[in-house]
Amino acid sequence: MNWWERTKRNHGLEHGTITLLLSRAKAPQPMAGYSTPAGFFVVGSLSTEAVRESAEEALRRMQAGEAELAVSPFCGTNIVVGAALTTLATLAGYRLAGRGLAGVNRAFANAVLAIVASRPLGRLVQQRYTTSADLADMHIDDISRHELGTLTIHWVATRA
Repeated sequence: MNWWERTKRNHGLEHGTITLLLSRAKAPQPMAGYSTPAGFFVVGSLSTEAVRESAEEALRRMQAGEAELAVSPFCGTNIVVGAALTTLATLAGYRLAGRGLAGVNRAFANAVLAIVASRPLGRLVQQRYTTSADLADMHIDDISRHELGTLTIHWVATRA
């Protein structure tokens, strides 16, 4: 399996893990993730046990067919898709409608449409290109905790 496919699988498991962590939190708390071919990071003030339980449960549930855990509304892919689509729509609207007030109006209208369209499009991009729910032969090797000042980072090492 190539590095991109491994990263997509880890990205899907990262989303599943963070989804479960968020659902179990007593109060909303900031957290983030970052995936690589060898595993993923979870950044946030979390216990190692909470990360372990959520990662293991996400893996089990995704292996049992809960593919929707791989896609997250909080994913950076959504931000990139939204920013790119809005930028292109705004520039195109301004250029095609001509400069001046007509161009500004068209650019604004296009930007609003692009923002609305970016949500389902971001989800589609995640499903097809940046995450995978196919975790059939994946295993969690180790989970380690690292502290950088007040920042807590967990590394979840995986293998296929």
